[in-house]
Amino acid sequence: MWGWLPSRRSSSPFMWQAVRENPRAVIYAVLMHLVLLLLLVFSLDWTPKAIKPGSNKPIQAQLVDVSKLKAIEEKKQAEQQRIKEEKRKLEQQKLRKAEAERNKKIEEDKKRKAEAERTKKAEQEKKRKAEAERKKKAEQEKKRKAEAERKKKAEAEAARRKEAEQALQAQLAEEQAQHALSEYIPHIQAKIQRNWLRPPGSSAGLSCLILVKLIPGGEVVDAKVVRSSGDPLFDRSVETAVLKASPLPLPQDTAMFKHFREIQFVFIPDE
Repeated sequence: MWGWLPSRRSSSPFMWQAVRENPRAVIYAVLMHLVLLLLLVFSLDWTPKAIKPGSNKPIQAQLVDVSKLKAIEEKKQAEQQRIKEEKRKLEQQKLRKAEAERNKKIEEDKKRKAEAERTKKAEQEKKRKAEAERKKKAEQEKKRKAEAERKKKAEAEAARRKEAEQALQAQLAEEQAQHALSEYIPHIQAKIQRNWLRPPGSSAGLSCLILVKLIPGGEVVDAKVVRSSGDPLFDRSVETAVLKASPLPLPQDTAMFKHFREIQFVFIPDE
């Protein structure tokens, strides 16, 4: 009768394996063994049977249903298998999750390195452009200074040339004026001489320096002795003669009039 129950030695490997893998499974297994034990106890007929003397009839005992025991064992094994499968799935999920985390970290590292490289290249490009811009500005400033210096020298040279030309023109104009004056002063003096009357009692050999102001056409607007002869009557007679001689003879070139606007000459009467 007891040969149908699982022995402690035969069931211990399952229990220890269950203990290591899942404590809850061990509890389920113990409960199942208790159920089996209860079923075995209540399935036996413990009522005493009267045995007639001289009979040799064996004791009849009800045996446990083997199919039920197999079903319970299979259920237990199926539960253990399910637990193993769930554990395997959990382990696979952990592995997949760890692999995904690792791949994610690798991808993030790649992105971080790529971004760092891009930033580095951008900074290098920025520095290169800044250096190129600085060199360009320096070159432009150099050209600007060179152009300004060249322009300054050119302006200075042009001013020097203009000044020299103006000086030359002034010299030529002065020479022309002196030539014109030297040419026309005798004619002017001759006309004044024709209009001059010697004052009574005037000494011979007198002369004076007279300033004459003219307008275009030779009209006299003023005549004044600026260096006296020493004889007021003689000086006044010369001023009167200049006014009476108006208009005085001038060059036909009107551009020469600027040299005759004011003229000075020494009046020396003919004796």
